[in-house]
Order: sequence, then structure tokens, then C-alpha cells
Amino acid sequence: MNDSKWARYAAIGGVAFVVLNIVGAVLSGSPPAANASAAKIAKYYADKDTGLKATLWLGGIGSVGLVWWFGSLWRRMSRAEAGAHRLSVVSLVGLGLGGALFMASASVNASVALHPADVGEGARVFYTLSTVLLSASGFGLAIHLFATNILGLRAKMFPTWLAWVGVVAGLAFVVSAVLGSATDNASGLAAGLVGFIGWSVWVLGVSFGIWSDTPDAAS
Repeated sequence: MNDSKWARYAAIGGVAFVVLNIVGAVLSGSPPAANASAAKIAKYYADKDTGLKATLWLGGIGSVGLVWWFGSLWRRMSRAEAGAHRLSVVSLVGLGLGGALFMASASVNASVALHPADVGEGARVFYTLSTVLLSASGFGLAIHLFATNILGLRAKMFPTWLAWVGVVAGLAFVVSAVLGSATDNASGLAAGLVGFIGWSVWVLGVSFGIWSDTPDAAS
């Protein structure tokens, strides 16, 4: 298999990551507020147990596609840095940190969903832990987005508007991480949603660029 085909598969991996995570979010339903009562949170875990477990499964599968996607993005960043690997390494570390915290958050929810009746009053503690982990993942994703798009703007790796979408998504993730770890109101989750939407648009845009810039993509 030639390198062009692997690059096109990487572009498909980015699209698959976005689609699978959207499906997972839909299946898990609308989450309760971070300051909701323990009874309401326990009911959420009981009602959405299958969806919460599916979110972890789909997120894990989507991560495979995302790692493959980043392999092609890494090559672009490496060429733009002439092999110096400064911002590309920062981007990789940020993505790894954000992904690990996201999977930890999903794992907490899936664990509670396995035996929701046994949690009782502790449901709120586990839910708070999962939301703080999810919010904290914003720090890593912001690092990833800032490093990649600073290089993108400097080296013209992708369209200027797309790079700024990535920067704005990174800022939203920072706001989400700060508010989500310091307060229990809905503002942190709302900022995280804005960041995720912006990041999804950015990933799709980068995936399209990888596909269209790959030789023989039309075939």
C-alpha cells in the first residue's frame, strides 16, 4: 500500500473521530447540571447507563482514528518546522494529555453506569469527578490547538480562517478548564461545548486538507 492511501485513511480517521464522538454525546443524553442533586444524578446514571458505556466505547474507537489522523498532521508540521519538532512535539503532548483525561472522565461515568443502584449518594461525587476530568482535558486540547495553529498561521499549513477556528476553540477549552475545575455551575460545560464544536470543525477542515492535498485523492 502506497503512502498516499495511508494519508487518505488518516483523513478518514479524523472524520470518523468527530462522527463517533457526536454519536456518543447523543447516546449519553443531556447531562444534569454540575450542582444537581445526588438523586437527579443517580437517575441520570440509571437512565443513560447504556449510552454512557457506549460513549466510552465510541470514544476509544474514535481515538484510534484520531491518532492515525495526527500522524499525517505531524508530517505536515515536521515539514513546516524543517524537522526541528518544537511545536509539533508540544502539539502531540497536548493532544495526548487531553485525550487521556477525556478517556478517564468517560471511564468514571461508564464505571458508575455498570452498577448505578450501588452508588446512592456517592453519585454526585463520581459525577463531579468526571466533569472535572472532562474540563481539565481542555488544558491539553488547548495546548494542542495553540501549538498547531500558531505553526499553521506562520507556515500557512492551512487556510487562515481554519487556523483561527482552532485558536478560538483552544480559548474556549481554557475557559472550560478553569471554570469547570473552580465552580459547579453550567458555564464550564457550556464553554467546553463551544470548544468541542470548534475543535470538531477544525478537525474536519484539516482532514479535508489532508485528503485534497494527497496525490491521486480523486481516484
